[in-house]
Amino acid sequence: MWLHDENKLLKLLYRLVKVPSISSTENERDMAREIYNILSEIPYFKEHEDKLHIKDILGDNLNRQYVTGLIKGSGNKTVILIHHHDVADVDDFGKLRDQAFDIEEITDKIASFELTEDAKKDLESGEWVFGRGVMDMKAGAALQLALMNDYSYKVPDLTGNILLLSVPDEENNSAGVIASLSHLLELQEQYALEFVSVIKSESHQPDSKGRHELAIGSIGKILPLFYCFGKETHGGSPFSGLNSSLIFSQVQSLMEKNTDFVDEFRGELTPPPVNLKTNDLRGVYNVTTPQVTVGYYNILTINSTPLDILKKLKKVGQNALENSVEIYNNRLKEFKGMSSSRSVESGWGQSTNITEGMNPQVYTFQELFQSAYDAFGDQFMNYYHRVIEELKETKLDEREFTVELVNKIHDMCPDREPKIVVAFLPPFYPHVRNRRETEKELFILDVVEKIKSQGKERYGLDFTVTEFFKGISDLSYFALIDGDEISNYLSPNMPSLRHVYNIPIEEIKKLDVSVLNVGPVGKDAHQYTERLHVPFFTKEAPKLLELAVNQVLKY
Repeated sequence: MWLHDENKLLKLLYRLVKVPSISSTENERDMAREIYNILSEIPYFKEHEDKLHIKDILGDNLNRQYVTGLIKGSGNKTVILIHHHDVADVDDFGKLRDQAFDIEEITDKIASFELTEDAKKDLESGEWVFGRGVMDMKAGAALQLALMNDYSYKVPDLTGNILLLSVPDEENNSAGVIASLSHLLELQEQYALEFVSVIKSESHQPDSKGRHELAIGSIGKILPLFYCFGKETHGGSPFSGLNSSLIFSQVQSLMEKNTDFVDEFRGELTPPPVNLKTNDLRGVYNVTTPQVTVGYYNILTINSTPLDILKKLKKVGQNALENSVEIYNNRLKEFKGMSSSRSVESGWGQSTNITEGMNPQVYTFQELFQSAYDAFGDQFMNYYHRVIEELKETKLDEREFTVELVNKIHDMCPDREPKIVVAFLPPFYPHVRNRRETEKELFILDVVEKIKSQGKERYGLDFTVTEFFKGISDLSYFALIDGDEISNYLSPNMPSLRHVYNIPIEEIKKLDVSVLNVGPVGKDAHQYTERLHVPFFTKEAPKLLELAVNQVLKY
């Protein structure tokens, strides 16, 4: 048995962390193979090879894979255990980046870095281990693999089924879980499974009262792009144009940490949006003002629909354009008051107001596309399909692919006045919230109450139930609340969809299961002080995961 054997559980953790499975690298493939090998060592899967699969992600540039393993008991009630096996990069480890995947070595050497008081205290306690992936989320993976081993010996008496899913790319685009859903549905049909709930074992940090988190939902994420098109001018004639950088600066001032985008559900709030990237589209230096500046934002959701978000984005865009014109007019007025007759004669005192009669517009991507099609019809469609294929050949990142595609389509837009185009970039994470409506939603509430009561009674642990796991999570792809809104408003405004990115809407609708996160204790994900609390990992976490699985299988 592995789950309740401290040495075996730690050995499994060290084995997993040793593989440097940084997201968006081919090492993720090595990690999938290692997960598969670990499961292959379990006697049950040696006898039932047909229930263990390692599957390629079709069309993936890195040839990455995901792994499934099914323990088949009696009946059809099934719990899905999910973990991701990719990790964040190790650039923040600096000179220790080569040791970041060796738990013993990095824990021994991390003291050479400047540590927070909290990290220093944990290190000195001897109860914590450091290293990339120890808490996010190879500790959770180790727990789930250990449970699979132990429950495989219980098959003769097991009422229900356990399906393990190990995926890459959670830290980037969630390509692993998105690709896996069709396979899960195939397994469901093949073995007549009824999926009750999906359990993730991501680490958590107890709250200020020392309570452990049980999350019954997952936060959503939407990534809007603002494509700002200005009017070019030579740097020596600033008032002969409207700088796209000025337009975007007004978007930035309106979007950054804008509390209008804070979402709420049952008293829990999302953080406001932040800018993730800004750049103009010039490839080389010149003295002309940039015609196009783009930027995109991280917006987290728990209640708002794509239409709600789109309306707010268009309002921001319109206000940004109006503010830009106002700034232009005010600065022109100031400059004209300063200019001498000589500067006017030489052209430096340009007095013509280019914004007179100008009516800058905000377009959604769908509206931009329609405008180009209305103007050029089949000629535009032929151009569009050719551009898609050309961009695919460039192997651009999904976000850069989108920006370039919007730019190319805008080339065919007959409106050449300054404007803003609003579009959506990958990845998109639907929020999953427990609405207290379906039988499975109500059932998982009962499950967490039993975990709370038995966890307190047996292990002396206090818990808090949160509506959402606060980090972006693959749990987003197991239930769909705003399916029609996604189809009607998000999909038409996501240019990369069905070209280099996919949202498996129909598969998610078919799965429609409740979600739960119950995992070990850790701190500082994605930082060089990432660490795991060993006593909780080896003692309490196995019991809690086992308790959660047992309760779900009673559905």
